Amino acid sequence: CIRDRDLPYDARGIASGLFQQGYGTGYMLAAIFYRAFVPTTKYGWRSLFWFGSVPPILIIIWRWFLPETRHFQVMKAERESRVLAEEAALQPSGTCDTTPKSRMSGLRAFWKESAPGLKENWFLMVYLVVIMTGFNSCSHGSQDFYPTFLKDQVGKTATQTTVIVVAGTIGGVIGGTLIGWVSTFLGRRLTMMISCVFGAALIPAYILPRSNALIASSFWQQWFIGGVWGPIPIYLSELSPQSLRGLLVGLTYQLGNLASSASATIQAIIGERFPLPDGPHGKKRFDYGKVMAIFMGAVWVFLLVLLFLGPEMSQEERDEEEAAARELERLRREGKTLEEIGRERAGLANVKVLENEDVKVPTTHHMGEVKVEKAV
Repeated sequence: CIRDRDLPYDARGIASGLFQQGYGTGYMLAAIFYRAFVPTTKYGWRSLFWFGSVPPILIIIWRWFLPETRHFQVMKAERESRVLAEEAALQPSGTCDTTPKSRMSGLRAFWKESAPGLKENWFLMVYLVVIMTGFNSCSHGSQDFYPTFLKDQVGKTATQTTVIVVAGTIGGVIGGTLIGWVSTFLGRRLTMMISCVFGAALIPAYILPRSNALIASSFWQQWFIGGVWGPIPIYLSELSPQSLRGLLVGLTYQLGNLASSASATIQAIIGERFPLPDGPHGKKRFDYGKVMAIFMGAVWVFLLVLLFLGPEMSQEERDEEEAAARELERLRREGKTLEEIGRERAGLANVKVLENEDVKVPTTHHMGEVKVEKAV
């Protein structure tokens, strides 16, 4: 049953690329609905926001019925078993505290295990925020002013602009998925570095043509922008310690997105050096193509250097994770529950993590400290 299985380990690369292209697909749909409704209805830009409010509702419904992964459930049981046993070991002999205090909540167990990880991996977190700033700047720098460039500088109609933007987005979706898959064989960093080189080489084709050749150049530029993004979800996951994966992946992505929100402002400041004659109704303009080329060139080089100097999960570590994933599947086939597997991994097979059961600690097992994996 699909609901009762985790993602196969060998599919992580292509799934990473496919997952990341949710961004590109949303951008494409927004461009299409903008052209369909904003200029043609009396509600203008408001209709686009009404459309944007529907997908989150569908996602909430989908997520409500989607179970947690096996890996997460085992890790949660392991974490709670360990912390419950530590608390029980501190109680006086012969007592059995069944108050809510002895029943370890998931959040409290998470913090007890994650706090040392945050302390030991602060430099990794800084690195991930910086590199995610570069990745988000890559997307925004190539997309934010591009429709304006096509309409106000190249002279394309609204329909032609939509076609070019949608063609680019399709390129990003396909390229991101395929290059995410290729990262399984070439490695995450090398794959992204190759995308950086090709993306930088395509900058002139992205902003110099004035014909319909822009359809092809937009497609291939976004192909490599999607490509550099394709391995990102799995790259972030592989770098993060297991106890921090959910936190670091989400937090560093969003902090990088926050920092990159200045991209349009930076481009506008650069644009003050390259003004164009005012447009209709005195609209202020600048050389959007030249500004995007300068900004994108700097971002591609920035990413290339960071990726070249940055860390990556070794093949030995990948082999260990693959072995652990296959072992989990084996234990499940033997009929063990995810909670039992988690307690066994904690070395506390006799500990019960049920609300109404007493906590029992094996007298012969030594309680070790929480293991925090190194990022590199």
